[in-house]
Amino acid sequence: MAWAGSPTDLDSLFRGNEYKPTLSASLRDTTSNSAVPAKVTGKNDKADGFYMLQFEAVGDFDAAQRRKAQLSASTGYSIQVVFDPPFYKLRGGGWTKRKVAEDKARELSAYNINAFVVKLR
Repeated sequence: MAWAGSPTDLDSLFRGNEYKPTLSASLRDTTSNSAVPAKVTGKNDKADGFYMLQFEAVGDFDAAQRRKAQLSASTGYSIQVVFDPPFYKLRGGGWTKRKVAEDKARELSAYNINAFVVKLR
């Protein structure tokens, strides 16, 4: 039986290959490995607060510690566990512009890692 077209990403999964999506060029600059920009320049680049990504909120401390290790390994961010009764919130990253933080959350969603932006100050 011959294929009518070229193999798809789903075909590679059936063969046991890991699926790694190609990120869209519409995402803004992701070449910087630093979570916090070193310098804010320009009139329109003014910092508008401090933003972090919140990944989850769990009710159990041990579960929060296990999930912290998993998230740190998969994202490369230093994950903080913040106790805000009654939940332990898992947060990571740190940016001075909301748009950059939203771009990072969108980039992580391509890898099935859900996060949303929270403003801390």
